[in-house]
Amino acid sequence: MLSDPLKTVLLPLSAVDSFPQAPMLFSQIREYLWGERITHFQTNLSLPPDAEPGGQIYVTFYQPEIDPLRWGTYYDDLRSCMGRILDRLRRHRSFPIFDPLQTRLLLEYATAMQSVSDSSLLTDENLGPFRFEPGITGLSFRFMEKRYFYMPTEAYTRSHMTLTQAARYLARRVGFRAKNTAAAMDFLRKEISDVHLLQSRSFVSHGTECLELYRGYPESVDSSPAAIECSFFAGVEWLLRNQSANGKFLYFYDASTDSTADFQHPDKPDYYNMLRHSGGTITLLRAHELCSKQNYVEAARRSIEFMLQESRTYVRAGEIARYVIDNEKAKLGGTGLALVALMHFHRLTGDSTYMPYCEEMIRHLLSQICADGEFLGYYIHPHFNNGRPLEEVGEEVKRKLFSFYYPGEALLGIALYDRYAPGDHDQKAEIRAAGRKALDFLLRERPQKYPELFLTLPSDSWLMQAIEEWWHHPEMRDPAAAEFVYSDADRMIDHLYQPHNSPYRDYPGHFFYHYGQHALPDGARAEGLMAAYYLARQEGKRELAQRYLGYCRLIAKGLMRTYNSEAAMYAAKVPAKAVGSFRFKLTRQWVRVDSIQHTACFFARLLPHI
Repeated sequence: MLSDPLKTVLLPLSAVDSFPQAPMLFSQIREYLWGERITHFQTNLSLPPDAEPGGQIYVTFYQPEIDPLRWGTYYDDLRSCMGRILDRLRRHRSFPIFDPLQTRLLLEYATAMQSVSDSSLLTDENLGPFRFEPGITGLSFRFMEKRYFYMPTEAYTRSHMTLTQAARYLARRVGFRAKNTAAAMDFLRKEISDVHLLQSRSFVSHGTECLELYRGYPESVDSSPAAIECSFFAGVEWLLRNQSANGKFLYFYDASTDSTADFQHPDKPDYYNMLRHSGGTITLLRAHELCSKQNYVEAARRSIEFMLQESRTYVRAGEIARYVIDNEKAKLGGTGLALVALMHFHRLTGDSTYMPYCEEMIRHLLSQICADGEFLGYYIHPHFNNGRPLEEVGEEVKRKLFSFYYPGEALLGIALYDRYAPGDHDQKAEIRAAGRKALDFLLRERPQKYPELFLTLPSDSWLMQAIEEWWHHPEMRDPAAAEFVYSDADRMIDHLYQPHNSPYRDYPGHFFYHYGQHALPDGARAEGLMAAYYLARQEGKRELAQRYLGYCRLIAKGLMRTYNSEAAMYAAKVPAKAVGSFRFKLTRQWVRVDSIQHTACFFARLLPHI
């Protein structure tokens, strides 16, 4: 068994002594640039001894809605190199538009440079001497006899997560015409010379403060319960600020470019996903559960009304059934999560306005359970049956339409309906019988039928939550179901970076498929581990529950590194638009409604227990 993270001392956030003179240096820079004009930059300070002699030092100006202004030079002594940099910046044509009250200064200097004998050895997947770790290592190289520097913080400020993304950027930067990703990597591996991996230290101004950075963001990350609670409500407020009058949420936002074009659908500016919409609705209701603010209920009501507009009805066995339509598809999970949202609304408000819709959705979901217990992944799919409803399908079509995630989402909706919806004994018994059949298929048949879908890092958190929810009813307490939850939770922990096995000090609390892979922040899997905690509590397994809670706390600390605080958003195109949200990755500046939803819902269920 792995060690309990609560009994492990976390690695210190700073691997080297801090730079206590940085605030004074920033003051001197501001005075020289915007104070009474001084002929020459003067300072009696010096950089710490970890500064690489002959290495590069950069100063960058960041101001909302203005392109950054940046200059660097080699480091000899601090006064000389800063004088050269600041004189170039002050003479730049865009310098006058920078407001000293809004401008944030970034100082970064190289601390180590390691020669790479063959650039084809560079990797971002394997640990070793030639590992490119975004935000931690940078690159120095020659191209056409000119030396270029890609400083470590650029991965964060330019929203790069992989070596490939850095290669595409660098190819454009030097004027190399790379037609595709492969050509960009060929450029990096074949066209450049005299390559070095470099490390740096960096600092950014924030009001009257000077903050040290790690991987590009302020490394003093507060993960106390109070900070987690604050970030949770900030995430909810971000959803509120970005909810349209018709109830839709802003689906995607790239803070580095101020773009709302979804990275997966760049040619569909209006793309929207109804499953993630329902997730946003659930988040608002979780917030109401914690603080009973009426505006959360009203926002949830608007989002529900939009969701219902995107649903359709049909007659089945003489009764009305309802499904959610999503990009011309009626996904099992779309209706499942819609029912989850509606049942949480009823549970938390006591308002039965939407119960008729819930009854229609439960009919549809139950009808999607085949004779052998397998859920049909889609009721309508444009590529099958000419886009008409799929009533009876063969094994080949079932396999093509199978979804690993949708059954868990559907079962969670069914379980919540069983627990909270009014209904007679016979109806509830029928629901539970159908649920047991579907659950039995998922636990016993699915691993044999679809073994290729099971990953080393478990991902069926919706099913884990459904089992936890249904455990409230004695008829649904299948030991095999509990074992599934605990087994998946333990395998998640086995694929979790922890203080004792993390190659970088901000990796603890993040997942990996294979050890050494980039840290994978994942609020969705965290919700699954949270369900394991709640289930262990229900079963009276106190020691197991505390173990899971400890890992949930560790994950929460990791997820706080993806929180877009005001201090961390210095490089965002429009910082105010990003503040309060949660990023996909440590250095990627992408925000999507579900990157907020999963993290916020995890925090909401964690907070009462920390």
